[in-house]
Amino acid sequence: MDEGGSRNPFLRLFSKKKTDDEQMEQEIISMVDEAHEQGALRESESMMIHNVLALDEKEAKDIMTHRKNIVAIDGNTPFSKAMDFIIEETHSRFPVYEEDIDNIIGAIHIREVLMYAKDPSVQNMPIKDIPNLIFEVDFIPETKNLDALFKEMQMEKSHIVIVVDEYGQTAGIVALEDILEEIVGNILDEHDEEEHTIEQLTEDTWMMQGMTPLEEVSEILGIPFDLEDYETLNGYLISLVGKIPSKNEEFSVEGNGCKFDVLSVENKMIGKVRVTKLSDQVAEDAQTCQNEEKMVE
Repeated sequence: MDEGGSRNPFLRLFSKKKTDDEQMEQEIISMVDEAHEQGALRESESMMIHNVLALDEKEAKDIMTHRKNIVAIDGNTPFSKAMDFIIEETHSRFPVYEEDIDNIIGAIHIREVLMYAKDPSVQNMPIKDIPNLIFEVDFIPETKNLDALFKEMQMEKSHIVIVVDEYGQTAGIVALEDILEEIVGNILDEHDEEEHTIEQLTEDTWMMQGMTPLEEVSEILGIPFDLEDYETLNGYLISLVGKIPSKNEEFSVEGNGCKFDVLSVENKMIGKVRVTKLSDQVAEDAQTCQNEEKMVE
């Protein structure tokens, strides 16, 4: 009898009776971890299996590109101007809207744009009027399960979907690449520039971007933040100052034992932030001052 086979966690998987989905998932995770420890799986392979299983616990809103960051084109834009705009950008697909971003009528791919590039008859035409240039896109709710969405996009060979909120307004977009990155990690194509959202300057100082996930900030600093109310450093800092900062405004604010020096603001969002972890005494003094200010108010 081959005892080696009995020790293989994947062979044992098929000998077990199927229970409910949650229990089965836990069994798979345990077996993957065991296989990794035994050297049967590389760390990258183990990570991908974990990430695939985690898709069922995530929703479209967790990974979507927020509406403020969507690069879209007005359907009334003349083709020549739209082509110049698309060539300057680094994306391959662009949502197309009429009037505003809440009325998306489809999307455009750079491939089709290049097919019309030398056609003189379309250069001054609005892109929405050019036959077969704009393709249809699907609309999904913010709460769409990522596992189900991934399967649907694969089946329909769809590369981009529009996420709408409960009021029917555009909340963001999800690209197939976004879901793949949840599985295999960040994917950089030939046009992407790797973005370093956190750079350590000294032992207690970091340079961060406003859109850095607050969970990541918490891990780097080793300080707990309220992750239920805020998703990004930008949201947390705006709550501290109590207002939307003006363009190019610079200011400093303290909270959670840190000093945050905001160095840039663009489109009502905080850009660069220098974060300094304060000593226990300085942090305590700062908290005392904040409490006294609240009492005066």
